[in-house]
Amino acid sequence: MKVLLLSISDRIGGAAIGAYRLHRALRKARIDSQMLVLYKATADPTVHRLAAQLGFVARARRRLAEKRHAQRLRGNPRAPHSDHWSLNLFDYPIAEVINRFAADIVHLHWVGDNFLPLSQLPLVNAPLVCTLRDNWFFTGGCHYSGDCARFRASCGDCPQLLAGGADDLSAKVFRHKQRAFAAANMAVVALGDWIASRARESALLGAARIEVIGNAIDGDIFKPLDRAQARHALNLPQDKRLLLFGALGGTSDKRKGFAHLQAALARLDDEAGIELVVFGARQPEALEPSLPLHQVGWLRDELSLSLLYSACDVFALPSLQDTSPKTVMEALACGTPCVAFAGSGAADMIRPPGNGYLARLADSDDLRAGILWALSKDWDRAALHKEIIAHYSETSIARQHIQLYQSLL
Repeated sequence: MKVLLLSISDRIGGAAIGAYRLHRALRKARIDSQMLVLYKATADPTVHRLAAQLGFVARARRRLAEKRHAQRLRGNPRAPHSDHWSLNLFDYPIAEVINRFAADIVHLHWVGDNFLPLSQLPLVNAPLVCTLRDNWFFTGGCHYSGDCARFRASCGDCPQLLAGGADDLSAKVFRHKQRAFAAANMAVVALGDWIASRARESALLGAARIEVIGNAIDGDIFKPLDRAQARHALNLPQDKRLLLFGALGGTSDKRKGFAHLQAALARLDDEAGIELVVFGARQPEALEPSLPLHQVGWLRDELSLSLLYSACDVFALPSLQDTSPKTVMEALACGTPCVAFAGSGAADMIRPPGNGYLARLADSDDLRAGILWALSKDWDRAALHKEIIAHYSETSIARQHIQLYQSLL
């Protein structure tokens, strides 16, 4: 069986990493998996950069479509970033490239930012599968809808747009998706129950076949390592309780819940022996912790990430909406308990009291209580690893995808 995965990238961003891990798992299962990406970051020869597959005229059309997409977005969303909003209305011949791979299945992942124009979907010859790496496939353009539930009907009057009205940009994109999806007849993969429930409530995907299959993780890489050695390698203190936070989305995106973490940290200042470890970006601009702070920066390889998770006592994720946060899965696989908010994708993996704590949504006091509770416990790290790998091993996730693919042929 030959499968082609489409993703904006193979390594840049959590959605891209999730898609690449599936690609890797499928190849280990002896599936001829190939990836087509806009931005290639690995040296993997089975990952193909789109620009190298397009001829001169098609590349020019792609650049024009990209420019028109950016112009149409400019001044519209209140948060005008391509990872918040995608239209995918501007055509260029990517379906021709896709069809040249002669895949049995074409599997779509994060394809926003006009990477895959909606008009091209019905032109793909192979059966289609899409993985919901955020809300975009069932909304009128936003990647996360927040409290808005207009996707259950037809969008319009979008709270994220400056220019509103019943027939606003979100309503137009919604109608384009209705036509494209009706012609394409996609099967849908939801990474967990939270995103599956939202998709089933939606007007765009409510009648679609939706299978819940999680992200894959390599348990031979993400596993508990000796904590003392990990701390020594990262120059972290041996005699402190270390709380880990990933500053991967900055502090300006309200969905990431940084303000709630900040409030929880402010109430930890009288707790002796707790120190904060931050990885990802440089020190977030609004972070003024009362706790001692250790900045690790970006870790580009999975072994270093495994070392970091193993070094810390608890991982905190304050996101208000996340589809299936890979950081939670990685931390648990390394034997590190997690504290997050209920009502989002993290709840698919955190099962209190066995492997962490789910605070009431947007309640910083409860988040603080959860952090203190998790830090006070003596965790069986091997058991945390065993449980998460039992659900999300590469072998299991690949097998579930292969069964889905075979059912479509």
